[in-house]
Amino acid sequence: MSSNNKITTHTCKICKNDKGNIQYLAKEMMFGFKDEFIYFECKECHCLQIEEFPNDMSKYYPDDYYSFSEYNPEKFNGLAGYIRKKQYSWEIPDGKSYKRTLAFLFAGKHFRLINGVSVNKETKILDIGCGNGSLFLYPLAEIGFKNLLGSDPFLKVPRIYPNGLHIKNSQVFDILGKWDIITYHHSFEHIENPLQNLKKVSELLSENGVCILRVPTVPSYAWEHYRTNWVQLDAPRHFFLHSKRSMEILAKKSGLELFKTVYDSTTFQFIESERYVNNISFLSPEPKGVINCVKKKIKKYQYKKFAKKLNNEGKGDQAAFYFRKRGNRN
Repeated sequence: MSSNNKITTHTCKICKNDKGNIQYLAKEMMFGFKDEFIYFECKECHCLQIEEFPNDMSKYYPDDYYSFSEYNPEKFNGLAGYIRKKQYSWEIPDGKSYKRTLAFLFAGKHFRLINGVSVNKETKILDIGCGNGSLFLYPLAEIGFKNLLGSDPFLKVPRIYPNGLHIKNSQVFDILGKWDIITYHHSFEHIENPLQNLKKVSELLSENGVCILRVPTVPSYAWEHYRTNWVQLDAPRHFFLHSKRSMEILAKKSGLELFKTVYDSTTFQFIESERYVNNISFLSPEPKGVINCVKKKIKKYQYKKFAKKLNNEGKGDQAAFYFRKRGNRN
């Protein structure tokens, strides 16, 4: 523990432990505001969490925040769009062996998550905190999935796309019906009430449904190495950086079971954290020139192998956590 860190008596919001929790001072680094926020790491469940929720988060979610930008559906038009749709269709596994192979080879980070989960074009999929829906739901709608819904409370207005995809500007508590797959793609860490969210998820899941939470996680090599310069700490937007243990506690309290964890960290954890070490904000322009470009490619190649090693060892800085209703083994 650094001499700059101290023990806090603040109670962990996940496991209620109030002894031996270690405090850290973090800065806002995405936009370079450098505003300071106190976090602490729970000694018992290891969840890293903000000490006090800011009263007003609007400053940290401006209108041009990356996940709220207007999405251009023209990328799915013409020959290029046809090829793109084919690629996405390959990424969805089904019963045919060649499709399973293509899904394994080509699936992007969002689609790889549903490998091993029973899915077809009638599957009811709900994505919470989906932003504009461009990374996951929109491509699914383009290749024929019919029962999709997105929800994001930070959207100013709801969005309805020409392909029928509907994104609501609401929270999970406003959603009705039963859903076969419920996902939180790097949105669960942004919410103040994770337990209440998972309790609602438990209500919304169909009998054999699966909830997939893809989030930054601790303990990890990146957190241990970079501490408050870890890019995925992302103060103050990330309220909770969960551990596997804190996820298990939330699952038990919600009537769910954590049955699988897949670590999927990338070179992002190193490249952007190194910039933070040098006090460079996330949105600051990168150095230009051939030499800088070559250096970055070399580093990325080295980091890619290291990220894979960390994932295999369960030390990556992000993971996908799979939940089902407790007692369900299907």
